[in-house]
Amino acid sequence: MKLFLSLALFAAFLLFPAACADGVRDGLSLAAGQALPALFPFFLASGLLVRSGLAQTLTRPAARPLAQLYHLPPSAATAVILGLTGGYPVGTATTVDLLRQGALSRDTAARVNSFCNCASPGFCIGLAGLGIFGSARTGAVLYGIHILTALLTGLLVARPAQFTAEDAAPHTSGVTPCQSFSAIFCAAVQQAAATALTVTAFLTVFCVFLHLVQPVLSHLPYSNALSGMLELTSGLDALRALPFPDGVKLTLVSFLLGFGGLAVQFQARALAEPAGLPMDGFAASKLLHGAMAAAFTALLTRISPTALPAFAPVDNALQQRHYPAFFLILLFMLFTIWSGKKAKNKI
Repeated sequence: MKLFLSLALFAAFLLFPAACADGVRDGLSLAAGQALPALFPFFLASGLLVRSGLAQTLTRPAARPLAQLYHLPPSAATAVILGLTGGYPVGTATTVDLLRQGALSRDTAARVNSFCNCASPGFCIGLAGLGIFGSARTGAVLYGIHILTALLTGLLVARPAQFTAEDAAPHTSGVTPCQSFSAIFCAAVQQAAATALTVTAFLTVFCVFLHLVQPVLSHLPYSNALSGMLELTSGLDALRALPFPDGVKLTLVSFLLGFGGLAVQFQARALAEPAGLPMDGFAASKLLHGAMAAAFTALLTRISPTALPAFAPVDNALQQRHYPAFFLILLFMLFTIWSGKKAKNKI
């Protein structure tokens, strides 16, 4: 299979150079204009917090709830909090830093990474809320649902059956006291630059993929929604053209924010695998996250259709046609995840 895929990609790059060039331009523009300005400061901040030991002090209030609910050591709080607030893939980048510093064991780091990779509040409010629905309040509600379902996902996939001594305390301190600030700063900048390069590369590659498959997607119904499964930002932007009521669009956006898109998931893998961070079950966790976020959003639009302007159905008949099919898809996703968990395909 890997030989076939490699040959197929080589042929596509060779036969469609114009589409590849357009994808590269779009990917680099997306990285420079939206992704890196929002993410790079968090890449640097997470490295400084972990290496200086300040993270342990700042995240101390969250240590006890994480230990009680998720059986995680205090050192995991840094990755969880930065992952919930910093945006993709800050959670994985911070978890990798903690693993390399010795503050988390491989198993604990894998459990943390299964639910701490989330979209930032600025992304949800700015791009999703204001960009698609013209409402910052709608984006804030999306972010709240996104974080709630991330934490629920952690309870389902990241909580071990037993609370061991390793879960009660960090693996090691993860801090090297003899390092000066200049040494810590230089190491954090170098790590942030490497992470930024990884993000840029995967954004560019998946924008190329989108341009290559666009002729096929254009013949499929609602292909704009499918593009978000590959690259999140481009997919959310394309959702504006869908002829759906805003309530249905909101549900689709909520799913895509939780799932993250394949570009985000490969970014996380590229950061995790060189550090020895296991990624078994990561894709299933993101699928579960997206499915639960969509289900909560759809339920909220039904219970309180006037809570937000974006919840108000434009065409009630159209909305009634799409929701049953959407819930069937969600049920299928949840059944697939449940079956995988029975087969021990989980972190």
